[in-house]
Amino acid sequence: MRSPRMFYLVAFLALLAVPAGAAAPVCGDGNNQGTEDCDDGNLIDGDGCSAACTIETGWDCDKADPSNCDPICGDATVIGTEQCDDGNTVDGDCCSATCQFEAAGSPCDDGLICSTSDQCDGAGVCAGAGSTCGDGVLDDVSCGEECDDNNTTDGDGCSSICVIEICGDGSVNNSGAEECDDGNTTGDDGCDATCQLECGNGAINGAEECDDGNASDNDGCDSVCQLECGNGAIDGVEECDDGNTTGGDGCSADCKNENAPACGDGILQAGEDCDDGNVTGGDGCSATCKSEVAAVCGDGAIEGTEECDDGGTVDGDGCSSLCTNEGAPACGDSVLQAGEECDDGNGDDGDGCSSDCVIEADGGGGEDGGGGCSLIRE
Repeated sequence: MRSPRMFYLVAFLALLAVPAGAAAPVCGDGNNQGTEDCDDGNLIDGDGCSAACTIETGWDCDKADPSNCDPICGDATVIGTEQCDDGNTVDGDCCSATCQFEAAGSPCDDGLICSTSDQCDGAGVCAGAGSTCGDGVLDDVSCGEECDDNNTTDGDGCSSICVIEICGDGSVNNSGAEECDDGNTTGDDGCDATCQLECGNGAINGAEECDDGNASDNDGCDSVCQLECGNGAIDGVEECDDGNTTGGDGCSADCKNENAPACGDGILQAGEDCDDGNVTGGDGCSATCKSEVAAVCGDGAIEGTEECDDGGTVDGDGCSSLCTNEGAPACGDSVLQAGEECDDGNGDDGDGCSSDCVIEADGGGGEDGGGGCSLIRE
């Protein structure tokens, strides 16, 4: 618990900090008071005097009311109204002593012995006219040339800025037989340490799910070394692909049909014209899963619901006019049908109509030709 003596001491010090009759400091009112480092009349950060009235890094603020804040030129940090800051306050290096770009064409020195007539480009860069990358002549190393192959083309071993291209520099050097270059010489990231593509090398690297030694699709492992089985599309030798590699759901983990194709299972498969989920004919899809055509009784072809079709529409010949079976002809049934000369309702010989329904020559009456055979017709 604070003692009364301590309380009075704190109060006394507070009175000393604030002149008699003066109000407590208010940051942002434009008046430098009390413990304020600056007060530029606002509570905005990034203008040299912060929202807490402290001087921000890289700025210099005075104690005027309100404070005037300017960036510190020469600290190598571009802030405020500075166009550039090269870490010094020297003119003639394309960034002036006040941290502004020097005019294009102003003389400067880029420090390279091979370049002459150096000039500022108006954007803070000093460029010399002496370096001639691409002329086939290797200039001094101070000019930045490591090679010069008489062109400014990338990918041929010597880059467009005359720097030797190597595996890992991020540029594919075709003359050096690079297949890829991802800016490093680390394997298992798709491009190996010698800048060769890892997919298709026969070894599973990094994020590869498979690697069959090629970069072709439709062989189980696609061109980016991902398994094709389970991608939802039937590829190559796959019989099915239901978008997963789980067995027991009709399509196995290696994309083979788990159930043998069967007519009537409702799934159209190779060799079937149709599959309506049954093996009943006469409904447009036959019992063997072939397309049925509309039945025409009398055309000689059994179709649809026809039980028979003898090429005609006459009754009494075993196949009715509606192409239904009339019953197989039977000698002795008292019904005269195609192929019978007679039918007396029995299977006896010697009664004028033989057991095979042929009229007997002597009338079935023996030597006197009697017998009382009568022809029954219906």
